[in-house]
Amino acid sequence: MQLDLKAVADLTAVEQAARDALTAVVYPPNATPTPGEELTSAAPQWVILAWEGEQLVSHVGIVVRDVTLDGREVRIGGIGSVKTHPAARGRGHAGVALRRASVFFAADPAIAFALLVCLPPLVPFYGKLGWQPFDGALLVEQPGGRVPFTANEVLVLPVHDRAPRAGTLDLQGLPW
Repeated sequence: MQLDLKAVADLTAVEQAARDALTAVVYPPNATPTPGEELTSAAPQWVILAWEGEQLVSHVGIVVRDVTLDGREVRIGGIGSVKTHPAARGRGHAGVALRRASVFFAADPAIAFALLVCLPPLVPFYGKLGWQPFDGALLVEQPGGRVPFTANEVLVLPVHDRAPRAGTLDLQGLPW
């Protein structure tokens, strides 16, 4: 497996086409929407692409943003758009890509902790990688204004500070 960490702005046409193809397989058109899909989300700033030869088999999106935690500004790393081709699941691709994202976050001393949201059945998978539940309130922007995020589970991971387990976390923008 080959891992590539790239700024989204630097993706080649081939890499972008591979991302689009992976998305179409993981989230086929006309499929029943999953919780949270109806939300407007932020595009990732960076991506980790996991390849088996010429085939993109897994993808992790990364966002870095200043947010507020209980009114105090803090920089966090965000994980979104985690997807693995159904034929490649269970082989550790997403886990390796997520560990690489943790290294990316750790390289920035300003990042206090990381955050992701996921479907409830995926919580044990992320838990094995050190992610912990955030039981506080998560606020996100949507076209109609700031709203509480309740569509999925919220998980946090320590980076340079302890990850909060409660409080009010305002993403100061769209969720990822």
